[in-house]
Amino acid sequence: MARYFDAYQFAAMVKSKRGERGLREVASEIGSVSISTLSRIENEHIPDLETFFLLCDWLCLPPRLFLKDTQEKEEAGSTIERIAALLRADGMLEAWRAEALIAMLEAAYLAVTPYKKK
Repeated sequence: MARYFDAYQFAAMVKSKRGERGLREVASEIGSVSISTLSRIENEHIPDLETFFLLCDWLCLPPRLFLKDTQEKEEAGSTIERIAALLRADGMLEAWRAEALIAMLEAAYLAVTPYKKK
């Protein structure tokens, strides 16, 4: 099964955790990540593996949360997808905040559901 990296969701989670803090402050907090790299990631560029794992540790989220099956992308109607569609359609939420909420829901869902072999 083919997989893809969800750069949009990853960027939303980094932006959400950074909040109002500056890139310089966050880069020094994470360590080994430059300000320009953080900026590129927040603009949905795909990081190298070392940076990806550093940021996943900083986010306290499993890397698999950002690796999606293309089949999942094509399937519609799951609970998370229905919630995601509602959050994305909510005019009160900025797009990146909706994506951050969706990522948190997906992380929680992964934590409480057993791994399914396909």
